[in-house]
Amino acid sequence: MHFADRLLQAVETKKSPLCLGLDPHWALLPEFLKEDAAPQEAIVKFLCPIIEATAAHICAVKPQLAFFEVFGSAGFAAFEEVCRFAKEKDLLVIVDGKRNDIGSTAEAYAEAYLRADLPYDALTVTPYLGQDGIMPFVEKCARNDKGIFILVKTSNPSAGEFQDLPVGDELLHEHVARKVALWGEELVGKEGFSAVGAVVGATYPEDLKLLRQDMPQQIFLLPGFGAQGATAGDLKNAFYANGSGAIVNSARDILFAWRKEQKDEKDFVSCAVEACKKIQVELWEEIFET
Repeated sequence: MHFADRLLQAVETKKSPLCLGLDPHWALLPEFLKEDAAPQEAIVKFLCPIIEATAAHICAVKPQLAFFEVFGSAGFAAFEEVCRFAKEKDLLVIVDGKRNDIGSTAEAYAEAYLRADLPYDALTVTPYLGQDGIMPFVEKCARNDKGIFILVKTSNPSAGEFQDLPVGDELLHEHVARKVALWGEELVGKEGFSAVGAVVGATYPEDLKLLRQDMPQQIFLLPGFGAQGATAGDLKNAFYANGSGAIVNSARDILFAWRKEQKDEKDFVSCAVEACKKIQVELWEEIFET
């Protein structure tokens, strides 16, 4: 089944555009999980119970590779185990690796994360190298019913240093947006959306409105909600009137909710579930019911 159709179906079925970011900051994990445990074991014991408990309230998970890679081969083994577990819970897995290169190296990255038999459904990629750095990923999406999300306007404060530079009569990220729309026009599914999506920061709500016009068939992956300051109301410009067209990433507000609520660390799962439910309702009421 086409990646975009699968993702939109999950949003509709779960009544949730919420994507759970899997960012296992080692320093923030519960201490009792880290005692006498190897990193791989501690990360799996932290993430898998949260995934299982929140699966009914999220459409996808987004593991951030950096927090796994920091532990080398053991960390990558944890990443693979967590991804397989998420797939067993019928969740889509979007790998946040921001990969890109040219020629055979780009083809190798695409093969590494978008092969048909892997437990990953999509990958984030950067467009800085141009079309020949993107096409190997697009080709794998077409062949294997996978997806990619291309960085267009990121959520960080200094995003504009490069992304807002003028290029003729437009800004650089606007030029990138139209390229993303072009690269994805041959991979549109039955629901009218492409397997080539876009990463657009929720922290720039006015840009969301313009970028939706430039990329009408792209699913937006929206980072920046919650901990980075964006609210549910800031996201509305990314969605169509029927509530389709985007998913919202949230990581720290859910994974480490027990810290925010000042609860016992052994309650990390129940606190994550409550935070997840609250965000799900907030998003659905703001985006789908107004």
